[in-house]
Amino acid sequence: MLFRNTLAQSASLVAGYLFSFILAPVMISRLGLDAFGVWAVTGAFATYAGLLDLGIGRSLSRFIAVFDAAGERHRIDESVGLGLIATLLVGLLAATAAALGAPFVSDKLGVLDTGEMRLVLLASVAIWTVNGLDGVLTAVGIGLRRMVPPNVAITVGVTINFAFSIAALALSSSLVFYALANAAAGAVALLPAALAMRYVWRAPYVAWPSRALVREVLSFSVKNQVGWLADLVNFQTDKVIIALMVGVHAAAIYEIASRVVLSVRSVATLTVSAMIPTAAARIVEEGREVIAEMYSRYTLRACAIAFPLFTLASVTAPFLLIAWLKTAPGDAELLVPFLTLAYFVNITTGVGSTVAIGAGHPGVASTNSVLIALMNVAFTVALAPAFGLWGVVAGTFAAVTLGSLIFNARFLRLFELPRRCLSAAVVPPGVLALGLGIPPAALALAVGVPDARPIAIFWLAVSSLAYVIPYWLIATRRGYLPSRLEFPPLRRHDSVASPA
Repeated sequence: MLFRNTLAQSASLVAGYLFSFILAPVMISRLGLDAFGVWAVTGAFATYAGLLDLGIGRSLSRFIAVFDAAGERHRIDESVGLGLIATLLVGLLAATAAALGAPFVSDKLGVLDTGEMRLVLLASVAIWTVNGLDGVLTAVGIGLRRMVPPNVAITVGVTINFAFSIAALALSSSLVFYALANAAAGAVALLPAALAMRYVWRAPYVAWPSRALVREVLSFSVKNQVGWLADLVNFQTDKVIIALMVGVHAAAIYEIASRVVLSVRSVATLTVSAMIPTAAARIVEEGREVIAEMYSRYTLRACAIAFPLFTLASVTAPFLLIAWLKTAPGDAELLVPFLTLAYFVNITTGVGSTVAIGAGHPGVASTNSVLIALMNVAFTVALAPAFGLWGVVAGTFAAVTLGSLIFNARFLRLFELPRRCLSAAVVPPGVLALGLGIPPAALALAVGVPDARPIAIFWLAVSSLAYVIPYWLIATRRGYLPSRLEFPPLRRHDSVASPA
C-alpha cells in the first residue's frame, strides 16, 4: 500500500513541477524577469499568511490517520470542519493585510504601481486560500491511506491551473491578469477535490469541531507549525531578503535557481511523501518497536534515490538551465550546484523528521528547523550587504548543512538508535552518487555553458545517461534501491524487498 500511495503522491507532485518548469520560460518571456521576481516575492508573502492557521491544515492527515486507526470516525468529520474554519479565517485576515500593505510592497519592489500591486497581493492570498481549502478536502483520503483519489484530484487541479496560466499569458503580458487567472483556476480546482473526498468518505463529511478536538489538534499542530515556519524562512525568506537588500532582478535569478533545486528536492523526497499517516498508523497499531526498522530501511531507500538526483542536477546545471530557459540569467548556473549540495545533506533528515512527526514528536523536527532558520537569517543578513546574492547563498549553505547534522544526532539520541543506523543508510549511496558524478562534472567544465538550446539538450542527455545507467545498475546490485525500482536481472536475491 505504501508504494501505491507514494506513487499517487508522486504523480501529482511531478505534474505540478513539470508544469512549473514549462511555465517559467513562458512567464519570463511574456512578463519580463522583473515581473517574474515580483510574482515570486508576493507568493512568498502570501505563503507566510499560512502561519496564522497555527499548523492545523498541515496536521490534518496525521490526525485523520490516528482517528481512523482508533475507530473514531466522527472525529474525522470534526477535523475537516476545523480545517475549513481555520483556512477561511486566515484568508480573510491575509486579504485585509494585503489590501493595506500594498503601498509599502509597491514602494520596496517597484515594477507595479500601488493599485496593481494590491490586486496581485489579493490574488496571491486568494490562491493560498483556495489551495488551503483544497488541502483540507484531500487530507481525508491521504489520512485514510487511500491516496489515489485525492492525488488524482490534485493532478486535475494543477492541470487546470496550467491551462489557465497558459491562456492568461497568451492573452496578456500583464502580471495582474496572470495573477487573477491563477486565482480563478484555484477556485475551479476545488470541485475535483470535493469529489475525491466524497469518493473516499461518507456523509456528513463535515462537523463542527468540539473543544476537545481543537485542543488536541492545536497541542500538536502549533509545534508542527514551528517547523513549517522555519522551512518558510529557509525556502522563502532568502528571496525576500534579496529583493529588499539587493534588488528584485537578483531575486528573480535566485528564484530560477531555487526552482531547480526545490524541484529536485521534492522529487527526491517522494519516497517519504506518504509516510506520515502510514507511520502514525503503524506506531498506533504496532508500538514504538517499529521505529528502528522503518528508519533504517527508508533512510537507505530515500538517500539512494535522492543522492543521484541532487548530484546530477548539480553537475549538469549549465546544460539544464540553457535547455530549460534558453539562457542562464546572472549566476544561476553556479547557484544551482551550491544550493543543491546544501540540500544533499538536508535530505538525510527526511525520514527521521517524518518518523518523529508520526510518532507524535513534531517538536524534534520543528526545533531543529528553527535553529536552521535562525542561522540562515543571521548569516544571510550579515553577508548580503557585503557579498550580495552570494552572501545569501553562502548563509543558506552553512545553515542548512550544520542544522541537518545536528538534527540527525538529536534524532538518534531521542529514539536510542545506534549511529550505524544512519551511517549505513547514508554513506554507501552517497559515495556511489558522488563518485559517479565526477566524469559528468568534468564534462560540464570542459564544455562550458552552451550557447544554444539544442546543444544544451544534447549534452544534458549525454551526461544524464552516462550517470544514471551505471548508478542504477550498481545501486541495484548493492541492494540500495526499492525493489520496484531495481534492474531485475541484477537484483540481489538475498536483499530485503521493500515497497518503498
